[in-house]
Amino acid sequence: MARFANGKAPFIRKTDHSSYGTTTIMRDFLIALVPVILFAWYKNGINVYMDGNVGVWEMLYPLFFILMGGLLAYVMEALFMVVTDSENRNVKTVVKKLELSYALIPGLLIAMVLPLYTPVWVLMFGVFMGSIVGKMLFGGFGNNIFNPAILGYLMVGFTLTGVINQAGGLFNASEVLVDAYAGATPLGMLSGAQTLSYDTLVAPYGSLWDFFTGMIPGALAETSALVILISYLWLIARKVISWFTPLIYIGTVFVISWLIGVIVGDGGIWFPTYSILSGGLFFGAVFMATEPVTSPRNPLGKVFFALFLGVLTTLFRFIGVYPEGVATSIIVMNLFTMPMDNVTSVIRAHGLKKPALIRCAALSLGFVLLVVYVLFKANQTYTLLIEPITSVGGLFR
Repeated sequence: MARFANGKAPFIRKTDHSSYGTTTIMRDFLIALVPVILFAWYKNGINVYMDGNVGVWEMLYPLFFILMGGLLAYVMEALFMVVTDSENRNVKTVVKKLELSYALIPGLLIAMVLPLYTPVWVLMFGVFMGSIVGKMLFGGFGNNIFNPAILGYLMVGFTLTGVINQAGGLFNASEVLVDAYAGATPLGMLSGAQTLSYDTLVAPYGSLWDFFTGMIPGALAETSALVILISYLWLIARKVISWFTPLIYIGTVFVISWLIGVIVGDGGIWFPTYSILSGGLFFGAVFMATEPVTSPRNPLGKVFFALFLGVLTTLFRFIGVYPEGVATSIIVMNLFTMPMDNVTSVIRAHGLKKPALIRCAALSLGFVLLVVYVLFKANQTYTLLIEPITSVGGLFR
């Protein structure tokens, strides 16, 4: 009997039944976003209002901003359908197609990973690039090559970061008042650090517990590992995502960061913990890297996908222009989803025999070489940073 490359045969998969199809999966995904959205509202709105730093409108604004992202995506996709297809001029037809397009999700995700004070027109630009350019122009849901939310976020980051900084940057109203932050997020602090020092990288923001709970500066809804873990447990319980993809991704960043700490003279556990709790790693690993359309379908492909995401994220954090590397690594790996699926499907179907063994060895070798390169660049970077800094410009090189 022939072996199937992707595990269970399609005709016996539970997801093929009408009672548990794509609509149910997307509904469960939206449910998983609810606690993260509520935390974002609490941290950037309710908590700030209780401290007396903002009024009622500013308290409501974080929730409004996220919901507006979803609404913008919905409206833009509706207009795209009406303009590009004469059969979509009927309202009921458009609404039905929007239900199957899951239009809200890219817009919600883009709003969640942008800073609180992002101008509305910048949000509109990001949603347009994600939902229309990254999704609809490729043929709609299921046909896109890149994760739409990641593409929209990156386009905003590459072109309009200066506008966001002028509008208020990454801090909410209460975080602006904390002098210890020195105008930088935790990963921003790392890019200008002289050494891997707990007092420099963690202490200004409190403790690692504050990192875990999410009470640190960052984008609107990406900071709380604790809340995202709750969503993660829901998603794996509902079989929406593979449990091991986020685990391997985050674990890879943790191990490589620990090796970096050992190489530069600090083998403590705090630095790898700081590395995985900073930026949008948990958010990206749970909600972005597991996106079914732009990630490998077979289990072995998901494993290699997650491993490469981990090493690329660490690499981009050290050599990239921006301190965060999650979004860039995911968009890069989206390019290799199909070939990686093809390679690992052969391995799964035929076992570790030629040429499958050669392909598996090639992927493993590529991963190891990237890890070595990351360790080399980290050692080189911190060798330079340990030297005396004689100019203000040196802090930001």
